[in-house]
Amino acid sequence: MPVEMRKGLSAMQTRGRPPKNTGAPRYANRLRELRHRLGLSQQEVAQQASISAAYYGALERGDKRINADTAQRLHRPLRCAVSDLLSGTRGVSVPLRFAIAAAECPARPDRFELPEPHEMLHPGRVGEPQDCLAAEIFDDSADLDFARGAVIFLRPLALLREPWRAGARVVARFFLETARDDAERPTHEILYGLLDQNILGDLVLLTRTRNRLIPRHVLVQAAATTRSGFSEGAAPIPRRDGVIEYRQNADDPAEILGLVVYAMGPA
Repeated sequence: MPVEMRKGLSAMQTRGRPPKNTGAPRYANRLRELRHRLGLSQQEVAQQASISAAYYGALERGDKRINADTAQRLHRPLRCAVSDLLSGTRGVSVPLRFAIAAAECPARPDRFELPEPHEMLHPGRVGEPQDCLAAEIFDDSADLDFARGAVIFLRPLALLREPWRAGARVVARFFLETARDDAERPTHEILYGLLDQNILGDLVLLTRTRNRLIPRHVLVQAAATTRSGFSEGAAPIPRRDGVIEYRQNADDPAEILGLVVYAMGPA
């Protein structure tokens, strides 16, 4: 092949899309991780942040640095704190999603599920904080352990690597009525307490409060029964090692939102 043709071919091969960079990015960040967690495309994030898809792609690849203005644009569509985007690959924030309060609490928000955009909080030295969520205590329903205003960080049931045990500190959401036709059941209250299982096999929450208006034992899940009303075999009997076998059912009066892994604020 003539030299001139080889030079022309070489020049043509360098045009178009730039070659893929397989080395370490110049500016490491968590954009891809945060985007994938929400199931968003690069185009969707860029559109919500009012930046071009090409610019966002360069940011995610680490070709360009995330400055303060860009972080302000990106933190809402990615549901994270601005500081998460400015700290490279270090640090992660957790959404404040729930209000812990008894049903009669006059100080709680209108909804137990806090509205978006959620406040983002840093959980300190918690392993894998990206899997956690947070809840704030709005009343005295946990005053034996936490004061009003404390924030509790939770790891959801599906992400736990170890089984539940009696005495585990958990937060549970209680419903107003049983499930009907897959309709979303309204929340009655959200309470903190200790997980336990009585001799009948019922799973209960032992509340941690001095408030006598709040029950000391709240049913989370009733033991399985046969049509005759008797408990089925030996399954309901609590295990000696304290392990509690729990799987949420659609008609349970409550659901466990997560295991307490960290807390901050008034004790």
